[in-house]
Amino acid sequence: MDKKQQAMQAAIELFATQGYEKTSIAQVCEAANVSKGLVFHHFKNKDDLLRQVFVRMAEIISEVGSNVDASNQGLSVKERLINLFEHIFVSMADPKQKLFYQFDYQVKCQPSMRLILQDLLDERYQLMMASFEVILTEIPTANYPVDSHMLIAEIDGIALNYLFAGEDYPLAQIKQRFINKYLLLLGL
Repeated sequence: MDKKQQAMQAAIELFATQGYEKTSIAQVCEAANVSKGLVFHHFKNKDDLLRQVFVRMAEIISEVGSNVDASNQGLSVKERLINLFEHIFVSMADPKQKLFYQFDYQVKCQPSMRLILQDLLDERYQLMMASFEVILTEIPTANYPVDSHMLIAEIDGIALNYLFAGEDYPLAQIKQRFINKYLLLLGL
């Protein structure tokens, strides 16, 4: 991992665990074992660092979406929907992704972060909507705009509860109930 990536990883960890407002560039430098000069060579300021961290996280999320698209070749609409849900829950259960979910929670809860990232948040939301809509438009019983919003909201809620729950959180059972509920709702 190069020094820029070290700084970004340290920023993710600090922003996720103590929040953007409470994290200084000096703390990022110390955690990443890099100089302030290096950080300011790669990032204009703390806001730019935040934006680049968010963009990197969005790239990782896009990679998950690309994996879903690749594995959906030749599947029925029902199988594609289940496959999308499975990938989302696998990502959620990945311990390496937990930090991203914590960071995402901090972004949503801190107005200053939302303000800095508003355009990127809007763009990411539209990509999430599109990932559901491309499947839901093929289901006659679906109200794809409404159902897409519902899916995003419910998945966010599950992720939030999983993030703060103890070890006994029944994520696998919730995933199965979630899938079954939406298959039933959509008449699949």
